[in-house]
Amino acid sequence: MTTTVALQSARTKKQWRQRLFRSNADDTLPVTIRHERIYILPTRRGMAFLGVVLIMILASMNYRLNLGYALSFIMVGLFASSLLSTYLNLVKLTFHSVKAIDAFAGEPLVFEVALSEPGIRRRHSVEVSTADSHDRLDIGKTRQVTARLRVTGAQRGIHRLGRITLSSDFPLGLWRGWGYVHPESIGYVYPKPETPPAPFQSKGTGQQAGQRQADEREFKELRTYQITDPPASIAWKAVARGGEWYSKAFEAPASDSCDIEIKWRDIDNNLSAEKRLSRMCAWIIEADRLGLPYEFQLPGVDAGQRRSFNQRQACLRKLALFDTATSLTERV
Repeated sequence: MTTTVALQSARTKKQWRQRLFRSNADDTLPVTIRHERIYILPTRRGMAFLGVVLIMILASMNYRLNLGYALSFIMVGLFASSLLSTYLNLVKLTFHSVKAIDAFAGEPLVFEVALSEPGIRRRHSVEVSTADSHDRLDIGKTRQVTARLRVTGAQRGIHRLGRITLSSDFPLGLWRGWGYVHPESIGYVYPKPETPPAPFQSKGTGQQAGQRQADEREFKELRTYQITDPPASIAWKAVARGGEWYSKAFEAPASDSCDIEIKWRDIDNNLSAEKRLSRMCAWIIEADRLGLPYEFQLPGVDAGQRRSFNQRQACLRKLALFDTATSLTERV
């Protein structure tokens, strides 16, 4: 009986902690900020404002100043009405999605948070923030806007955005209202590519065959531009016409074999694990730029040979997730 009560108490505490602080990534988007998610407290400016009002009331009582009473009550009314304005500036805002734009080590990792206003009123000076970054924006009626949260200094691997805080001190800075949303959102940080890239590890026909395949590649389609795409692949004419960013995708000629090998075991063992990953990263980018098929292998990972847009992203993510401790036993 005692054990059951203790478990129930622990479960209740966990539920309240989650409701108050959203410490776990349990939210499923879209999420609308309603009254149960909004907390409001006076700011330092608000506390100073209340202190001034209190002094004015005491002085009016001491000197019997009717005008002082009137001015004090007006200021109290202003303080109360600004509380309502702060609340209305946040309520019913909706979070639609969180999209991560993968980056290379040393570059900022960007998360795009899409949120909208349901058409009630224009929202002013709304801040979207996490522990690492923040963005402040205004939201028009029936408009969907995107907040860009830039995380700097992220190391190779995966980075979780964490809890998102929506806050505002509009209109007078006397109150600060905030609410939490915590969806599961991760971004990948790839190794920093080696510059300049070392020559490919080739088999059979060697580097000249790879160059011949690059010369024979054919245009396939346009795809949405990713920040990791090389500048040479950008479809500048399409960008100029439509205003949106696209990248050109090429299809390599059909072949029964791959001339390009991107394999961990083929890289000099004297290099550190991170430098080996950087070299493989540079080879993937160069092969993708040239439209060449390639074989990719990491210890415990074999992405095989493919000819698709997803191969580049899949291989780079394998590099981002690779545990360098594994490399210490891989000396083939």
